[in-house]
Amino acid sequence: GVVPAEEHSQIRRLSMACPALPTCGLSITESERVLPGMIDQLETELDRLGLADERFTIRMTGCPNACARPYPADIGLVGKAVGKYTVLVGGRMRGDRLNFIYKDMVPLENIVDELLPLLAYYKRERKPDESLGDFCDRKSVDELKQFDEASTAPANAAEGT
Repeated sequence: GVVPAEEHSQIRRLSMACPALPTCGLSITESERVLPGMIDQLETELDRLGLADERFTIRMTGCPNACARPYPADIGLVGKAVGKYTVLVGGRMRGDRLNFIYKDMVPLENIVDELLPLLAYYKRERKPDESLGDFCDRKSVDELKQFDEASTAPANAAEGT
């Protein structure tokens, strides 16, 4: 009944989570028990965006101790408060470049939605054969945040009226 690795999506094969709650006494929030559901959501969105075959790492930990190695991942998710995570981007699969903080204190249920504008931007603006981490590193945290603010501005304006 075990599904062979080649039958899983790229993102699922390259994802990793620490045990976190309830196993680890250092954990602040969930990791291992919630990452599969998040990957389910991401697989759907990546397929919709035409990025289902892209290779990038996503690593999730329940605390900053980083047992699943989120800091060199293309996308790192680090538990910061109960149910909230720091989202890091820009690492490299080879592990020779650390990522940087993209968003902080993101509720678990909003992580995929917060990544969607970035993934769409990546699809539109990437160079040939450029990985997600390389793209984020090239664009820099300031440019990514400017893009994110611009892409969510109409939604924010509508909420304020």
